[in-house]
Amino acid sequence: MAAVAPRAGATTLAHAAIAGLLLQAGFFGFTYAALRVGVPAAAAGLITGLMPLTTALGAALLLGERLRREAALGLALGLAGVLLVVLPDLRAPGSVLGYGCMLLALLSLSGGTLYQKRHATALDPRLALLVQLLASLVVLLPFAVTLEGLRLRPGAALYAGVAWVILVNSCAGLLLYLWLLRHGGAARTAGLFYLVPPATALLAALALGARFGWHDALGFALAAAGVWLGQRGAA
Repeated sequence: MAAVAPRAGATTLAHAAIAGLLLQAGFFGFTYAALRVGVPAAAAGLITGLMPLTTALGAALLLGERLRREAALGLALGLAGVLLVVLPDLRAPGSVLGYGCMLLALLSLSGGTLYQKRHATALDPRLALLVQLLASLVVLLPFAVTLEGLRLRPGAALYAGVAWVILVNSCAGLLLYLWLLRHGGAARTAGLFYLVPPATALLAALALGARFGWHDALGFALAAAGVWLGQRGAA
């Protein structure tokens, strides 16, 4: 039988709500906005994969953690890899807006990770997830109503997509992420995001027929090397 989540004070719940606005509303909201204006899924995954490096940089700047030489070099390599992938797309209409949204998504994910680790890891992950989803609903619902009108076209693709976003992205994935943050370090947990770029590129190629040329492969390799090196240099 599932255990009942312990009660939490108002301050703890408020911290969870703020973390949720970054991890849920900020990250997913900006990511889907970027995809809507034309950012390729593989490029979005590559930018998200830089999260361990931006988290390490944020920890050094905001939490006083040491940023070693390997981490700084890894950040430079990761950025070089991202630029190699996204530069050919910057001439497309709306690309600057799209990649700007992805930058905000990356910063939201890193900021939410740091905030969650510092202020809200004592909260039961199930309760934390519930608070995060409710806070994100309050913020994102007005945008869904005013910009999209909440128009739905019933069909198998719609139901499968909504089920995946709710059950896998927002529930299972984030619940596991919160559990890992509670029981491990922020840098080590963030390091799992190095798996995002190759997994996203593979799925995008298989499911969407997305291009994957030599410069994409080189960019992904540079970004992967940067994240690996950055994790070795994490304090």
